[in-house]
Formats: sequence, C-alpha cells, structure tokens
Amino acid sequence: MGIKSDIYRSALRDYDAIKSASEAVRREMKNKVYSANPRLEEIDREMNGAGVAAAKKIIKNPKDKDKIKFELNEKLYELQTEKDMIYSELGITEEYFDSAYKCPKCKDTGMAEGEECQCFRQYLIQKAYGRSLLNELSADESFDTFNLDYYSKTEKDRHGISPYENMRLIYSICFRFAEKFGSEYKNLLIMGKTGLGKTFLCNSISRRVLDRGYTVIYISAGRLFKTLQDEQFNRMEEEEYSSFYDDILNVDLLVIDDLGTEFATSLVSSQIFNIINERMVNSRSTIISTNLTPDRIKEQYSDRVLSRLTDEFEFLTLTGDDIRIKKRFMS
Repeated sequence: MGIKSDIYRSALRDYDAIKSASEAVRREMKNKVYSANPRLEEIDREMNGAGVAAAKKIIKNPKDKDKIKFELNEKLYELQTEKDMIYSELGITEEYFDSAYKCPKCKDTGMAEGEECQCFRQYLIQKAYGRSLLNELSADESFDTFNLDYYSKTEKDRHGISPYENMRLIYSICFRFAEKFGSEYKNLLIMGKTGLGKTFLCNSISRRVLDRGYTVIYISAGRLFKTLQDEQFNRMEEEEYSSFYDDILNVDLLVIDDLGTEFATSLVSSQIFNIINERMVNSRSTIISTNLTPDRIKEQYSDRVLSRLTDEFEFLTLTGDDIRIKKRFMS
C-alpha cells in the first residue's frame, strides 16, 4: 500500500501509544485477578524459573539435553494444568486478558503472522484520507438495522414487482456480497433516485467487510476525481498522487458514492474506466452508487465505460418513493 512515508511513521507512533495503553490496561486486569488469586502469580514465576533453570542445566550438561527438556515439559504441563483449573473456577480463560487490546489478532502491534495486520492497513487508509466517507459511517446503518417496512408492498412496477419485493432481493444480494467477500469476486452498481437507501446499503456492506478483516476505501465520486485531476494540473506532489492512486487500485474494496455528481469531463471518463479496468484485472471488488440510469451513464461517460460496467458489475436498481419522509413519520 502506497501510503506517504510521513503518514506511515505517524501511524507507527500512534500504534506504539495504542499498544502501551492497551498493555497498561492488560496489566491492571491481570493484577486484579492475581491479587484475588495469589497462586496464579506463583505459577507464572515457577514457569519462568523452570525455563531459566533448564537452560542453565543444558549449558552445564549438554549431553543430558533431551532428558532436561522432557522434565521441563512435564513440569510446565503440570503448572499449566493447575493454572487452567484456577481460571476455570473463575469462569475465564487466559485469553480474557487479551480483551484489553483493540485488535486481539496483532495485540495492537500492527503486525500479525509476519505481515501488516488488517487493522493497521485500515488505520493507514483512514489516516491518509481523513475525509473519507468511512469516517462518517453511522453506527445505526448496518444490515441488522435495515428496515424493509419503509418500502411499499402495494405499488408495482411494469414487471409486477413491488419496491418491497425488489429491495428484499437487493438486500439479500448485498448481504451475500459482504459475507462472501474475499472468496467470491463480484462488483455492484447500485442505482436509483435519491432517498431510496443506496448509501445505507453501501454503509452496511462497508461495515461488514471491515469487520471481516478487509480494507475499504469509501469515497465520494466528487472527491475521488478532484484528487485525481489535481495531479494532472500539478496541485499534488508526485509521491502523494502515486500513493493515492495506488491505494485506489489495490484496496480490498473500493466504494465510489454518487457517481455522476462530479464535474463531467473526458478526463473523468478516462479515469473511471481505468480504475474499473485495473481493479477488474486484479480481481479487486468495486461498488458504485449512482442516481444515473444506464443510458445516462453512457451519455455522461462513454460507451466503453457502460460496456465495462455491464460486463463486470451486477446492476441493482432501487425503486419506490423517497423513504426519508416515511422514516420521519415512522420513527
């Protein structure tokens, strides 16, 4: 990921502070448990002491190494068994203390299994793009809080499908997209008039994909193309631009909100095509929300943009009336 070096160093410093704070909380949790159960602390000291004593014995009598290691393992097993019994009586496990960390996987170090942890990669993204829509995700907008009751069951489109039935199908497609992300490559184009729930769906998917350990950039079309165009007119440093463009192409999930609201130019048309194409080649999923119809996409961008979207994206068209009005009366 091409994050600028100064942002990267700043993120490392932040993680050092996060790790220090988490370890302080962990020590406090452990001290409380150990104060009430002194034998646990004694066991820890005995286990550490047994390892040191065994190492000294091996140095002194290397021929007896296997015997010494066998005796050490027996001793450690005996002590660990006693420790586990005490934890069981308390209704906890040793992992209880790891709840002090914001990310139990990397224990707030930013590294897991020899590589950058997902939590650190996502932190870098949010630090680099502080105004990204990710920072504005509402805690109330998720698959769990999605309410189909805002959609009419009585109105029918020309195919005889109500907005409720249509949204129920779209909801299931979006839910599956989020749950299968990483194992199934897919792209979504979410279309419909203002106020039908496009942003809610994008938020729900983004939140779930983040929770499942993947990186997400969620950005408005206006900001995306303004940033890219600034480079064309030398308003960004070369390193900053290459970093931004690299992240747009390589983030696990790219969500472009409100395509069509940006200032339309031939450059924008070229950029959206390149982004879609590059991410497609590398099997990186993309979600685009827009008020535009396919015909308007063709008119505003180009035949080849619509062709690429048609070939690579599943089209989801929301129908019905603006649900924001219904929300006011139903809440």
